[in-house]
Amino acid sequence: MTDARDRRLVLRATTGDREAFDALATGYRDSIFSFACRMLGDRDGAFDAAQETFVKAWGALESFDTARPFRPWLFAICANVCTDMLRRRRSQASLDEEDRPEPPDPNATPERMVEELQAHESVTRALRALSEIERTVVILKHARGWTFPEISEATGLPVGTLKSHAHRGRRKLADAMEDAR
Repeated sequence: MTDARDRRLVLRATTGDREAFDALATGYRDSIFSFACRMLGDRDGAFDAAQETFVKAWGALESFDTARPFRPWLFAICANVCTDMLRRRRSQASLDEEDRPEPPDPNATPERMVEELQAHESVTRALRALSEIERTVVILKHARGWTFPEISEATGLPVGTLKSHAHRGRRKLADAMEDAR
């Protein structure tokens, strides 16, 4: 989606135009779901987080500053929803609970299926080892391709602080991936 299109839709949505908001939600549905998947490490939780993100965005739209870009604001809501979900999980975690990764490609060889599953599990474990802010910055920067100023807009943190979190997060990920080998 483009900033100009977002701005037109947001202006309509802030007047109560549900169709305009639905168009925004449709345009961001896949990227919000993907971001939530990476933050949470499971598809079911990501689906719930994406839904909650759009519900919260709709509810808060009247307070949205239409002079600002919509995308960082929406992703900030999603990051907060995911952080809350992770906190609830930690307080309710049981030892026997395991996240279920998405099934491997059924056309792949058995060896390739095992490699994909192991790689997914390693990345998920490595991402879980990061703090919430490190995970958010690493995912937005490296998986979503955001710039530090965009991440700053979404999180409210200074660019220098985000660069520090990104550096630490990348280092922790590299260490965790190396340990997994």
